[in-house]
Amino acid sequence: MKTLELSFKGSDKRVKHLRLKYVNTDLTPTEVEALMKQIADAKLFAKGDVDLYAEPLRADVIETTKTALVGGPQPVAPVPAPAV
Repeated sequence: MKTLELSFKGSDKRVKHLRLKYVNTDLTPTEVEALMKQIADAKLFAKGDVDLYAEPLRADVIETTKTALVGGPQPVAPVPAPAV
């Protein structure tokens, strides 16, 4: 799965992250930069007097892979109960 992680500096000077799953992988850096500016300019996300996404910092695409450790394609065999 690919996730787009957008990093912003809030008006409280702390870094905040907005993660979006199932993103269009054909987005260009210019498009993402414009999107981040729109999010910052809209001031939609606030907590009290703090604008959470005030200044765009960076954007990353994070790829997550899943590896079967136990169970795989075959179900795990049940463990027999101890005899009483």
